[in-house]
This record gives sequence, C-alpha cells and structure tokens, in this order.
Amino acid sequence: MRKNLERARDLVPAMMLTVLSMIQALALELYWSKIGDSPFLWGGGWEALIGWMQLLAMFAGILLIWVLYVSFVLRFTWLPSLGDTLMPFLIGVLEFAMVDTLQPERLGIWLVLLGVLFGLATATSHATMRRARREPENAYFFTAVGPASWRDYLHSAFTVSLLAGFGITLWIVGFNPWLALAALLYALGTLSYQILQAKKYWMHSLLPGENAPESSET
Repeated sequence: MRKNLERARDLVPAMMLTVLSMIQALALELYWSKIGDSPFLWGGGWEALIGWMQLLAMFAGILLIWVLYVSFVLRFTWLPSLGDTLMPFLIGVLEFAMVDTLQPERLGIWLVLLGVLFGLATATSHATMRRARREPENAYFFTAVGPASWRDYLHSAFTVSLLAGFGITLWIVGFNPWLALAALLYALGTLSYQILQAKKYWMHSLLPGENAPESSET
C-alpha cells in the first residue's frame, strides 16, 4: 500500500502535466486557426479592437493555466485525488469552448465561460494546497505561509461574479462596445495579476524567505 501511495505521489502529477501539455497544444492550434478565420480582426473599428483584446485575454488565460499546473508539479508533493486526474480534461473542454466563442458578438458567452474557468482553477488550487500542506516534503513552503481563510477568497468570488455579470449582461443586451471594453480590461487586469501572483509564489519556493506570501491562496 505504501508503495502505491508513493507511486501515485511521484507519477500522477507528472502524468497530469503531460496530458495538460497536449490539451494546451490543441487549444493553441485552435486559437491560431480562429485568428485566420476572423476577417473582422483586420477591418478596423470597434469589432477589431474588441476582437484583439479578447484574443489577448484568451492567450493570457492559456498561459496562466499552464503556469499554475507547472508550478504545482515542480514545487510540491501531494497525494492526487481522482478529481485531480480529470481536471485537465474539464479545463480543456472549457478552453476549447472559449476559443470557439472568440467573436465580439459572442463575448457574453465567452465571459461567462472565463468566470467558470477562473472559479474552477481557484477551487482546484485550494484543494491541491490543502493536500500538499499535509506532506512533510512541503514544509519549506508552508512553514512560512499560513492556510487560506475564507477572506482570502473574497477577491476570487468577486472576480467570478463580476465576469459572470458582465457576460450575462452582454448576452442579454447584445454587443455594446463600451461595456465590452470595460469587461475585457477587467479580465486582462485580473489575468495579469494572477500571473504576477504565480511568479511571487514561484520565487518564494526557489528562494525561501523571499517575497513570502501571507496565505496559500493562489
């Protein structure tokens, strides 16, 4: 039994990362094809601006998912659950759906999907952190970082709610350039902030004591 547990700790996270890398490669291939199939991107005007901002946010989201998974696998040891093994596929389905809706007139649906993906990533990182905290090998990180409390997730809950609110509103009223611009600026700001947070956790793991976060919420 102990050998099975050790094998799961050693092999399953690496397998998850391998599967996710293939899914991300497919998502990027679809993403590139979508650019070629979107003539409105080259026509100027509001549609082109919103389209390029949506593409930029999509690319940032793909990068963020990859960075989060790589950082977990390289920094921590944990006993994966069955849900952990299925999560890359669920993330892939959401990413493929988001790539398919990369059009200004479908921005409402896209923002709702982004909110779902953001909430799913937050819940997954929280569950993984809780399991990783139990492993002695991760003491170098968790001795300096306290467990996340419900207050640490207020920002994530607000972000998911706001993205969903933007999305539902645009879904109902149709394309509105100013509302779409505000929604995408917020989405890009949130994704950029999360990438910077991931960098901070990464540097703290490589250089314990440097840039120590207050809690393990990512």
